[in-house]
Amino acid sequence: MDELTKQEKEQAIKAFEQRQARQFKFGKAIVFTIAAVNILSALVSAFYNFNLISMIIQIVLSVALFAGISWVRYLFAGGAALSTMIIIYALTSVGFDSGLSVAEIVIVLACLVYSVASCIVLFASKSVSEFLYSQKNG
Repeated sequence: MDELTKQEKEQAIKAFEQRQARQFKFGKAIVFTIAAVNILSALVSAFYNFNLISMIIQIVLSVALFAGISWVRYLFAGGAALSTMIIIYALTSVGFDSGLSVAEIVIVLACLVYSVASCIVLFASKSVSEFLYSQKNG
């Protein structure tokens, strides 16, 4: 009877470790994607605005997010929440007949979806929390 219990414990531990590893990988993918999108948008913005300092700050913040620095996570999440509110306000006050092309409206809506998703994921995802905790604490 004890042998069976020992096997069950080993199986439970193995299943737990597999879930943790899967959660870590998913969190890593999410954080990497958010950081990469931020870096990519900073590079694109730098070509249009020629603002090297802003680009460097965005890249440093993205690397800090991936490194697991807690306040950067909340900065990104808060920025995404603010971006969501601004986009919704702009869409409701200006409306869709503002002279924007269909492509521009699609881009604005894609930014809205991205902002909402990244805000929710950064604030609430256990996978992201697990990954950032591991990055921060080794």
